[in-house]
Amino acid sequence: MLRTNFNIIIILLLVLHYANPLHAQFFDQNPVILDKGDFLTTYSLLWKEDSLNRDFQRQEDMFLLIGSNYSQFVSKNYLLGSLQGRRMEKEGKLDEFLNLPSDQKLRARFVYSIYKDNKCSKLTYLGHVMPIRFKYEEDMREIKWTLGADTGRLMGYFVNQAFTDYGGRKWVAWYSTEIPFNDGPYKFGGLPGLILKIYDLKEDYIFEAVKIERLKEPMDIELSERDVVSTTRQNFLKAEDNLRYDIINRIKESGTSNDIQQRAAKNMLLKNNPIELK
Repeated sequence: MLRTNFNIIIILLLVLHYANPLHAQFFDQNPVILDKGDFLTTYSLLWKEDSLNRDFQRQEDMFLLIGSNYSQFVSKNYLLGSLQGRRMEKEGKLDEFLNLPSDQKLRARFVYSIYKDNKCSKLTYLGHVMPIRFKYEEDMREIKWTLGADTGRLMGYFVNQAFTDYGGRKWVAWYSTEIPFNDGPYKFGGLPGLILKIYDLKEDYIFEAVKIERLKEPMDIELSERDVVSTTRQNFLKAEDNLRYDIINRIKESGTSNDIQQRAAKNMLLKNNPIELK
């Protein structure tokens, strides 16, 4: 998505939800509840979004919420901001939410959600390519691992090394059999323990666990499929590429000012190093 704050996400959501007159609500007040999650891992994601400026690195906290059958991987701020907005809309305070001061808005640069169905070994990716919400599915078993010999410690846990190729990148993972979940950040999983750290060899994307907790009150693992268009992974990646070349027209469709259009185009050109290269 655009390299910007929650304001642009709000513009995107306005297009998604207000463009369809059948939906009077801004947020989906009745998402499908897939599971209850009580094991929450917070990952710090460091990434280099501009391949021509490798000294510049961004950071965002991400949540991995694990339940009995499903897990959800999502930006911490995107999830909490969406829950806050939905609650305020339900209370009749949508305008108040949309006009919160900038220092009270939760900044989120990643607005995708990844759901893993551990029973069926199926992964569902829900993402945005403005102005459309897309969904595609993958077989989790497509990610093949090679176990390494090196060991270490992370967050006080004993970890083992593993390697995989995915999305045009070579990845190194560190997982702990002391935490018996075959899950991890982003789409990664399938190892005999929770992945605590994973990075590509160029270190363009680094996911590292910074907090692990058992929740006293489980959180719903929710899936909103309202106005979602089903597609394939390859077609979704193609749509993302097309957006980079057509950002001005897409932003014009949302009715924003010329200044925002120009800034959005400039920012999109700098975002040229996606996590999946192919």
